[in-house]
Amino acid sequence: MNHAAAGCIGSAGEPGARTASSLAALTGDLTEVNRHIRELRNAEGDPLTLKDSVLLVLEPLPAGVSWDVEALLALASAAGVAALAVKPPSNDGTFPPNVQRLAGRLGLVVLAVHNTWQFGVAAQELLSGAAHLQGLLLSRVAAECELPHDSLSHLLSRLGVVLGHQVTLVDSSGNLISADDAPAEAEPNPAGPETPRTEIFSPVHRHVDAGPRLRVVLGPALGQEQAAIRAALGLAALAVSELLSRQRLQAERDARHRVALLGELIDHAGDISPSFRAKAWELGWALDGYHVAFRVITREPVDLVAKKPELDRALLRENIEASTVEQSDGWAGWISFPSKPGPAEVSKISSALRRAQHELGATVPTQFGVGRLQAQHEGIVRSLEEAGDAARIAAARENSGYFVHVDRLDMAQLLLIWTRTDTFRPAARELLAPLLAAGPELLLTLNTFLDNESSLTETAAILDVHRNTVSDRIRRIQSLIAINLADPEARLALQLACRSVLMDQEK
Repeated sequence: MNHAAAGCIGSAGEPGARTASSLAALTGDLTEVNRHIRELRNAEGDPLTLKDSVLLVLEPLPAGVSWDVEALLALASAAGVAALAVKPPSNDGTFPPNVQRLAGRLGLVVLAVHNTWQFGVAAQELLSGAAHLQGLLLSRVAAECELPHDSLSHLLSRLGVVLGHQVTLVDSSGNLISADDAPAEAEPNPAGPETPRTEIFSPVHRHVDAGPRLRVVLGPALGQEQAAIRAALGLAALAVSELLSRQRLQAERDARHRVALLGELIDHAGDISPSFRAKAWELGWALDGYHVAFRVITREPVDLVAKKPELDRALLRENIEASTVEQSDGWAGWISFPSKPGPAEVSKISSALRRAQHELGATVPTQFGVGRLQAQHEGIVRSLEEAGDAARIAAARENSGYFVHVDRLDMAQLLLIWTRTDTFRPAARELLAPLLAAGPELLLTLNTFLDNESSLTETAAILDVHRNTVSDRIRRIQSLIAINLADPEARLALQLACRSVLMDQEK
């Protein structure tokens, strides 16, 4: 009954586990229809078998409350009808309350259909046998696959129309894969959350067990429909495989072009040609103005070409419009400004990059480096070099979330030098003794909180805890050491002390 071509617009009664095996259509007014059901004879007087059938009433139901409608439901239920299909008096697909109550009490599924002829043809296709239905679906899928499709989402959408069921792409574990650049969304059960469902899969790449698969989710369905969809889905998988292969080839081509162009920029930063500017303009690269570069180094092997869209989406969700390029160990990128931004705006960009890194970390663990603000096209190269150094330093900065911004790096290195003196270290341990006695999480929280400019949100993201947890810990820390964290000098003293104690613990 979830077959899209059937054109159902509403229903009453709870769908159960019964399966219909035949279609019976009756014409005439309700008095005649009820007489045929009662006598189990059609208009020609031939025997009428209604058990486990879909009973289709061709004439629309009368408007208003009608006892004949209630009699129709009662007689259909008594005759063993699996589902009753009728055209309601209104086109909104709703039934009067008395019909809904009676359908529920009788356990009879009543379907509201917009066009009884359309419903009858679709139902007959489903019930006419596996060979006919399979051939029909295969021919429809083959015709659709011969058409050009610009995107995976468009192809999947068209296949869903042809098959009469939503077609999705999932990984080997059954998790939904986003189509093109659209975010993946949870797929609802088409027959409702309480109804058993059947999942049909077909691998996209033959001989690759762990590759993506096409999936169709069915509610209660005939065996011949399942077999037909399974065969048609196998044919559809070939078209999806061919499209994905073409998209992958184009993505690799684009990646090589970006890498080569960035290499040319680095090699000739002081003297770029008009042809280079034209190629950069085609990619949307801004060369003039001011730039803040960043380097992303992945902390485990990943498919950099396939994962680049995830990086770009994470940046865009933070309203960061950046130029990004694949590298051997991750990605390089930069953010451009037509005029010189102030320190506060650069700091906001750094915080937004940190949030993007945290979001990306759900699937790709990284270490992230951010360069200083630099001017003109040669500034892109200088900022990228700084960002690369910062990303490599970030590998040892777990407490900062493997994130280092060069603007903050000079002060961090100075703090490290101060905390190595013999006179400072005993005083630091004495100052932080209450925290050390309370457990390691308070010291780690305080150090991360101070390293991230007293931001509860960024501290929570780095420690992977709730923001309220960080807030509770900070209140407890202040009560234990009785120091006002709103005082800049107090924060500096605590930051120095935390660095010293943590360095001693690492030895």
